[in-house]
Amino acid sequence: MIKGKFYSAKCEENKYSKELQNCIEEACEYCLSSVSLHYDDLIKKEKRPLMMLGKIQSGKTSAFTGLMALAFDNGFDMVIILTKNSVPLIQQTYKRMRREFATPIREEEIDVINIMKALKGLTGYELNKKLIIVSKKETRNLDRISNFISEYTIDQRKFCLIIDDEADTTGIGFTKIKESDNEFDLRTIAAKVNMLRGNLSGYAFVQVTATPYALYLQPEFNEGIIEPIKPKLTVLVPSGKGYIGGEYYFLKSREEGHPARFIFEEVSIDEHSIITMKKWDRRRFKEEELLTKQDKPLTFKRGLMNFIVGGCFLRMTDRKARYAYVIHTNTQQGVSGWFKWWSKAGLNCSTTG
Repeated sequence: MIKGKFYSAKCEENKYSKELQNCIEEACEYCLSSVSLHYDDLIKKEKRPLMMLGKIQSGKTSAFTGLMALAFDNGFDMVIILTKNSVPLIQQTYKRMRREFATPIREEEIDVINIMKALKGLTGYELNKKLIIVSKKETRNLDRISNFISEYTIDQRKFCLIIDDEADTTGIGFTKIKESDNEFDLRTIAAKVNMLRGNLSGYAFVQVTATPYALYLQPEFNEGIIEPIKPKLTVLVPSGKGYIGGEYYFLKSREEGHPARFIFEEVSIDEHSIITMKKWDRRRFKEEELLTKQDKPLTFKRGLMNFIVGGCFLRMTDRKARYAYVIHTNTQQGVSGWFKWWSKAGLNCSTTG
């Protein structure tokens, strides 16, 4: 494995810890074992994915960015990053990649492409660059990648690293066929990703997530028409010094005298059931009593007041700053007019968790 200029630059710029370097290099070794990087002797050695598992907000993007750089140093020509089906997220990922690889982009060694904005008629000069293609896990985006691969015959001369960011969002890829004991169908997005992998002669597939359970529990498939989704190897992304996550919020908050006790407050089941009502039930809660009833819904109102006070304090130091109060309570769409009330109050509220 070569630790060339792309990876060395990332290590220098981002001050990678030894633990993070070990994680990236182990992941790259597995990716290199997935394909034979010789154009005249192309062999698919390993179809099962690698998983990069890290805690929420622990630096997983930094880890797979380092993996991309090291893969470029070792013969990979293209990286496809699959993000959640979210316009803001794909824009964020696109901008992040342009920042991360600003120097090689400026030196015309790497290019970053949003697949839905990719220009037709890329020249041979452009195709000789290392390519980073950013795509949502959405039907039109994935179809466009397949067309891109087909049009420029990348499968014949480009080796590809596919990074499935937030892989659990499409991880439950199989649906059991009714009236059958052991037959399964691929769900739509998983089927598109499967097709994409099938169109590439040489690739390595990496899943990045903090919630791997659905991926680990995937069934085993040996048929050639379905590429495996269940990971073969897991590498742990280190959280880094000063990381604050679930243990801090949910365990340390129970310790007497620990600062975390001021951060986490549990919402009662009764209060949560009120905030997620599909229809107003005036026997349980009256809209006009929202600000006068102290006990319903107490925690949400306390959170709102903390947000207002904290926002006012921060505005004293930066008057141009803007803040949002986001509520994640329910995965179902259209959960009650409750959220319309919050929106009228000028707050950014969401029912998608």
